[in-house]
Amino acid sequence: MSCMKRWMNLIVVCAGCLLFASCEKDSINPADADNINGLGGDTWTATAIDNWINDTLTTPYNISVKYKWDQFEDVADITSILVPPKEEYIVPVLSAVRQVWINPYIAEAGEPFFKKTTPKYFYMIGSPAFGPNQTIKLGVAEGGKKIILLAINYTKVKGMAGYNAADTFWAKEMFHTINHEFAHILHQTVLYPQDFKNLNPSLLTTNWTDYTDEDAPRDGFVSAYAMNNSDDDFVETISFMLINGRQWFEDLIASIPDGVTDRGTTKEQAIARLRSKESIIVNYYKQVWNIDFYSLQTRVRSAVVAQLY
Repeated sequence: MSCMKRWMNLIVVCAGCLLFASCEKDSINPADADNINGLGGDTWTATAIDNWINDTLTTPYNISVKYKWDQFEDVADITSILVPPKEEYIVPVLSAVRQVWINPYIAEAGEPFFKKTTPKYFYMIGSPAFGPNQTIKLGVAEGGKKIILLAINYTKVKGMAGYNAADTFWAKEMFHTINHEFAHILHQTVLYPQDFKNLNPSLLTTNWTDYTDEDAPRDGFVSAYAMNNSDDDFVETISFMLINGRQWFEDLIASIPDGVTDRGTTKEQAIARLRSKESIIVNYYKQVWNIDFYSLQTRVRSAVVAQLY
């Protein structure tokens, strides 16, 4: 079973501080130890959250969601200390995911496409998982069947208590993550053209953390993580283009400065690579999935704006 992950550089120190600001050491009364949920033998009564998930995701799309803590849950190679999501965040977050991811794809490709390709299982985790070199793991896609979303407790969308339009970092990252992971599922189903792999093989590196998202466009990438391998280059480009919109991509290209990078890329080469990636992706979506990528991009970007601003 293949396992795809989305990472990002931890480049905002205050964001890291936010994660730990409310941490306190709690003590447990030994007499209560047998009643800790997640230690086995638990039974659950369906709540309004469960009913919403059933009516909104499970019945129409056969998507199940797990959000209650389970220490035995298989979460791939995630070994970090994790916490469950806040229950009051579940419906607002999943509702936003529906607006930004599900509805645009159904509008462009129809329900049969979505029901066939969508992962059938979501697992939600409250905290992010920290990796080496100041990286954060934000999501995992397993074999096209399961997506794990992390950092739910820091993801606020419009209409949620405590929402602030100036602080949409985690929500936007979640939208990036879900589109990144779904694009993995698409190329795991039908591989993208070899031409994409041939664009910049010498620039791919597992040491992508040595670069910043500001460095990446100068070598023809939309993000530093896109340098990790061809698959991540493909899906990062899709995700960034969908979430940020067409004008963002044009502005990104226009912002590439003159000169040559330390890896030998000229401005003209960087622009040509990004344009080639755009063209391959647009053609892949049309030829393989019969989806107008630019129309999908407009729908997704409009939904992002509606949810965050």
